[in-house]
Amino acid sequence: MKKSDQLKLERTTKLEAQRKLVDTARVENREMTEAENTAFDATQREIEGLNTSITRAETAEANEALLAGATRIENNGGNPGGEKPKEKRAFSLNAAIRALISNQPLTGPELEAHERASQIAKDSGIGLSVRGFAMPVSSSSSFETREDGQTVGGDSGGYGGTTVATDKGAPIDYLRPRTVVEKLGAVFLTGLVGNLSFPKNNGGVTAAWKGEVETVDPTKDAWGEVEMTPKRLTVRVPISLQNLMQSSFDMEVYTMNTIRKEISAKLDKAALVGTGTGEPTGILNTSGIGSVAIGTNGGAPTWDAVVALETSINTNNADVDGMSYVSNSKVKGKLKTTPKVSGQPIYIMNDDGTLNGFPYYNSNHIPSTLTKGTSSGVCSAAIFGDFSKLVIGQWGFMDITVDDKSRKKDGYIELIVNLFADVAVLEPKAFAAVKDLTTT
Repeated sequence: MKKSDQLKLERTTKLEAQRKLVDTARVENREMTEAENTAFDATQREIEGLNTSITRAETAEANEALLAGATRIENNGGNPGGEKPKEKRAFSLNAAIRALISNQPLTGPELEAHERASQIAKDSGIGLSVRGFAMPVSSSSSFETREDGQTVGGDSGGYGGTTVATDKGAPIDYLRPRTVVEKLGAVFLTGLVGNLSFPKNNGGVTAAWKGEVETVDPTKDAWGEVEMTPKRLTVRVPISLQNLMQSSFDMEVYTMNTIRKEISAKLDKAALVGTGTGEPTGILNTSGIGSVAIGTNGGAPTWDAVVALETSINTNNADVDGMSYVSNSKVKGKLKTTPKVSGQPIYIMNDDGTLNGFPYYNSNHIPSTLTKGTSSGVCSAAIFGDFSKLVIGQWGFMDITVDDKSRKKDGYIELIVNLFADVAVLEPKAFAAVKDLTTT
């Protein structure tokens, strides 16, 4: 009988395969084909079967633990204060680091995490090998927190709680700009293999009114493509050897979550304003999006400018339900205090936070230091559009390499984290931007 953890790994693989079918149809703005539906349903049956097997395995494992505990109590003469059943320990980033430093194999939860990410890469056909320790990309791919046999808080503190000194409180997190592209409706694709290309119909077929026997001229569609290629997003984190020995499990989790948050923030910023130089090209710098200008030297937001962004998209037949505005905090404040009509107490942004009948999202990744004419370094941008035409692709796993050589004399080891991702704007005409808003 397979262990529950092994069955859960198999279920994750099935779930990700099923999601790829759905994501492909969403990106291409279509319903799933008959073959895709058949594959989806077959995978769902396998998932349901695995759910049943997991429940059965977990029940068996729980019963085995109860039996083992009862046996130990019996062997100790029924003494309830005897040795407790050994509980599985929690995943530890530091344990993984120590194993890599000492050239020891990963074990336990660390091996489970590594094998899971590696299996995802293998199932996706990714040729990139793991150079250090692999972790699943998704922040939801965490592992259960489990106590040691000798615990602090478990069993009302009766097995170690009274020996613990007062600890520091939780670290205060660094304030990062809010991530918004997922809320805006961007499509996320994971487990990509090779370069990804989206064929794009640029139009060309036209109908014409002709006489009864008049010859009609031939027309044909023009086709292009939108390509995505992996670009490396990386972070290097120095950790002192003393910190490695003394820090708590919570500090390990905090370090890992900090890395995840930073990567998410960088992906979010690239999707909105990436320059295309050494990083993906974001919406604001994509050629072909609609453009609205306030004036020679920029100017304060106006109701006319807000509507002009919508008009730009409507004119290109790219308007759909679910479009949204996004800009920064300075623009939001200005919109909430600027009347639609001078002297009237009705402001450009509605009391419910919507703008021109559409949702407004706030992100300080949208710049407020642009220049227009004499307005140097004080202009802000704003984007409006259909964010389902924005795709963020991720290749494989998050690769964590431990460098215990370069700064060893300083008492440091370094974590080097690598992730490969790209951004694609499938239809530039589905977006419009203004880049010369002043807010002072």
